[in-house]
Amino acid sequence: MSGKPLIIAEKPSAARAIAEALGGFRRREGYLESPTYLLSWAIGHLVELQAPEEYDQRWKRWSLGTLPIMPAEFRLTVLPETRAQFQTLARLGRQAPSLINACDAGREGELIFRYIYQAAGFSAPVMRLWVSALTPAAIRTAFAELRPQSEYDRLYQSARCRAEGDWLVGINATRAFSVEGGDLLSAGRVQTPTLAMLVKREREIEAFRPEPYWEVTAEFVTAAGERYRGKWFGPEGDRLPDAESARAVVERVRGQRGQVESCQQKPVTERPPQLFDLTSLQREANKRYGLTAAATLKAAQSLYEAKHITYPRTDSRYLSVALVPELPQVLRALAGLPDLHPLVTGADPGRLTRSNRRVVDDAKVTDHHAIIPTTEVPHSLAGAEAKIYDLIARRFLAQFYPDARFLEQEVVTRVGALPDRFMSRGRQVLEPGWRKVEPEPQKARRRAQEGDEEEEAPQLLPSLGAGQPVAVAAVESREKSTRPPRRYTEATLLSAMEYAGREIEDEALKEAMKGHGLGTPATRAAIIERLKQVGYVRAERRTLVPTPKGRRFVELVEQVGATVLLSPELTGEWEHRIAAVQAGEYDPERFMAEIRELTSQVVTLVRSAEGGAPDVDAATPGAEQPAEVLATPCPRCGGTVRKGSRGWTCATEGCALRVPTFLCGKVLDRSVAEALLARGRTELIRGFTSPRNGRSFSAYLVLREDGQVGFEFPPDRPRRRASARGRGARPVGAGGRTAGKG
Repeated sequence: MSGKPLIIAEKPSAARAIAEALGGFRRREGYLESPTYLLSWAIGHLVELQAPEEYDQRWKRWSLGTLPIMPAEFRLTVLPETRAQFQTLARLGRQAPSLINACDAGREGELIFRYIYQAAGFSAPVMRLWVSALTPAAIRTAFAELRPQSEYDRLYQSARCRAEGDWLVGINATRAFSVEGGDLLSAGRVQTPTLAMLVKREREIEAFRPEPYWEVTAEFVTAAGERYRGKWFGPEGDRLPDAESARAVVERVRGQRGQVESCQQKPVTERPPQLFDLTSLQREANKRYGLTAAATLKAAQSLYEAKHITYPRTDSRYLSVALVPELPQVLRALAGLPDLHPLVTGADPGRLTRSNRRVVDDAKVTDHHAIIPTTEVPHSLAGAEAKIYDLIARRFLAQFYPDARFLEQEVVTRVGALPDRFMSRGRQVLEPGWRKVEPEPQKARRRAQEGDEEEEAPQLLPSLGAGQPVAVAAVESREKSTRPPRRYTEATLLSAMEYAGREIEDEALKEAMKGHGLGTPATRAAIIERLKQVGYVRAERRTLVPTPKGRRFVELVEQVGATVLLSPELTGEWEHRIAAVQAGEYDPERFMAEIRELTSQVVTLVRSAEGGAPDVDAATPGAEQPAEVLATPCPRCGGTVRKGSRGWTCATEGCALRVPTFLCGKVLDRSVAEALLARGRTELIRGFTSPRNGRSFSAYLVLREDGQVGFEFPPDRPRRRASARGRGARPVGAGGRTAGKG
């Protein structure tokens, strides 16, 4: 065993693929061995950053007094659940003359290996395996092109900056807002501005006031009996302000004759859509099939590990020049699938050459190229994997087809002496081109998915010419109303995250915005799932709706003035700086200093708000709400007790009375507050959630002498009191290991 280089893969499945490609391996306990190599694996993350209490026991307590938590130097800890495999790696690595980093070829894979290397105390030299597909041929080629680990130091620095930055912001902001809000309020560098976008959209929907309008449509018939539709329009557009105006148009044109005033047509060309990166794949899967971003990533990762597709966690939609000679082999392999065989037969391999800069461009390939199928085609897929593979394969095949060509038509029909004019639009397919592969038009698909009734369905217009007489066969008016902004779906939220809240259609501008969004293709799905898990967002059909808890959190952040945490644009800039670290264009220590400054700023703002900033009820944006007043006066000073967004507080200046409205997973209503003020104690309340272990518990609430609320437990439990405000007690979910990641 001694004297053999050790290969460390990220997962057992990747290790099996490497063993198959290289050959000659025999199974051992926790590793594989060949005459040439030892081969073992991580199980994802074996090592992570230490929790606050592992640095200092004082940091175990959740209170503003212990913040900000900023270790002078970050330390690592081995995860208990995977300690055995870590020990296997440590034992093998200390004996090996050299190591090969075969973890996933990306930022996260680099971090996983570097953490293992540091925690195990390795000193052996390292070579890096960089592979975009787990096929035997790709792996063997990559082994022939091993590079020194040092060439990937900048990639590691960017990964370290992200991990440590997210730790600092997540731990400190989560604790600060949880203490201030009296409940676990998870905060994160990326998840918080993402939530803010959802809350902003919900506020826009609530503030929207629909305005009615009317449309008039007519059906025309030619002398040859051909029919077509048109919509009335005037100098100010196609909307009429009231029913009377619409009725007047209908009366003027009903049963009348008219003529074609103009007929314009122009050829339109649609190029094949670009290949998928992860985010565009997730968007398409959500629009077509309703798959969540997490489900799409899981399916794509499974396809990758089964060698059917290339590396999915990519942000590039281009292929490298070096890959072009291999593409005909992929094309031939796809011909073996019955559903795709006819499409392969119609494909032109000559269309995808090195000169096709829309598909092949080394300058726009980042760590990995776009997602494409491999030569290892599947023959028995089902569920999400089958759908995702079909999307990837068809998008690849579309590149071997010509542009789709259409004839767009605009016809204006004039009726009467005023005259009244009607617009008719149509589209005629001249050459389907790549639409044979993806036949459904994107606009039609979007209408079907989003229920858009504003856009008329396309029609095939008859052959018409200027001056041609027509008759009005039918005419009607319809009342409609303006519509509020749509809630985000996962597809539209992914787009908003990619471009930091900006709605961008231009492809060149999209490319320029790469790296300025919220999160990365590899992390966005986890961020959305995290928002669901912590109770900030719920899925309603295919839309994402912020919960009352999510809205309260955003309102709390606004109230303390920590709006820096809510800005998608600013967070996008942080993301850009991480990318610049990887490119060697930004100092990692400067980045971390900026993150430390941001963290201190947030903690200072929360601590300042603790000093007596007035409560503001922001339930309805832009509107002042009358304060709700309790019938029972403050038992400490006799003052009036009013409801604010953070709880019931005494109006007397300097009085510390506060009864939270949300505590340990429970909403505390008016009757609870009245009981505390009148009797100092509530009846037994069931359904609280423990901050330590997530378990449900029951307790009485008591009003303490300092004006804060505490717990009192039934006699069958150890009797103790804890502050509901967070002073001296950890809020719900206080396990610092995972709070606020992302």
